[in-house]
Amino acid sequence: MTAPAPPSRGFDPEAEQEVDFARYVRLLAVRWWLLAAGLVVGAVIGYLISLSGTQVYKATATLYLGQPYTAGGNTAAVGLQTNPAAVSQVIHSALVDGAVAQKCKAAAKQFRKGISTAQVSGSTIAKTATNPLVTVSVQTRHAKVAECAANALADQAVLRLAAYADAKIANYQKEIDADNASISSIQTALAKPDISVTDKLLLQTNLRTNQLDLLQATQFLQQAKQIERPKVLTGAAAQKVTARSRRNTVVIAALIGLILGAIAALLWDRVAAVLRT
Repeated sequence: MTAPAPPSRGFDPEAEQEVDFARYVRLLAVRWWLLAAGLVVGAVIGYLISLSGTQVYKATATLYLGQPYTAGGNTAAVGLQTNPAAVSQVIHSALVDGAVAQKCKAAAKQFRKGISTAQVSGSTIAKTATNPLVTVSVQTRHAKVAECAANALADQAVLRLAAYADAKIANYQKEIDADNASISSIQTALAKPDISVTDKLLLQTNLRTNQLDLLQATQFLQQAKQIERPKVLTGAAAQKVTARSRRNTVVIAALIGLILGAIAALLWDRVAAVLRT
């Protein structure tokens, strides 16, 4: 009597995948040197590529936007210069970039794409929630262009944001000049030998009033110059930077080499068979 045929197990994809996976692992383990060679060769190639990367220059200037106050000098005011975004609008203006290009004797297209601005962290004023320190950077292939453009853009930003402070400075200076003229005139009158006691007392009162006004105007003038008016805190100097990260290039190239080495290890038998044929 013939023994019955064993039942058909059918196709088991999971078992097939396990077999294939185990085979792939064995192939990679046997030809590990291909993986190592791919990793090393890829890293070397990546390093050589990073050495030939384009060198560019970056220059950064730091601006102090200033903190404006109202006419009384005690209450902080919110205006154009308290908005750090105003700097970005100024330095990205085509009109401003054209003026800067003319000053630096360069084409605007040489540096315009490399213009950037950023707020300096940790410099926020609590009362107004403004950030008075902003950086202006220019990155380009030419060191002189980067440095000149960054400084010129910073100057343009200060020029356009300082209108309020400049007007206050001019007014305080006029007030100081008037006080000095009045004080000089009163002192001349007091020096006359025939001045009466009544006139002398009146002139001394006026003298004291003008001196107090002069002191206050001088203090407000210094506040407008040192605190309220924006200015370039630090000028820009060009520094060489690498357009391509050397570490990233080496890592990526090494990873590609490792993958190619793994593929070579898996296809080694087929390639060798073809070559023998």
